[in-house]
Amino acid sequence: LTFLLQESLGGNAKLAMMCTISPASSCKNETLSTLRFAQRAKAIQNKAIINEETEDDVKCLREQIRQLKDELMRMRSNGTQA
Repeated sequence: LTFLLQESLGGNAKLAMMCTISPASSCKNETLSTLRFAQRAKAIQNKAIINEETEDDVKCLREQIRQLKDELMRMRSNGTQA
């Protein structure tokens, strides 16, 4: 489960997690497993990085998208003529 959640646990966001356990002796193994998972998840520490996009980055990416769309249109038109 830790592997599946690593993107959420290690991202640039705050995360609140609640683990539920049972006092029933029939659930002992699952409760211990849950507590071990919670302990591992609690130990995860990350250094958040602010995601910054500048206007130049956006312009550059839009231009790249436009070029790729143009290239795709050329490839499609060449494929139908063959």
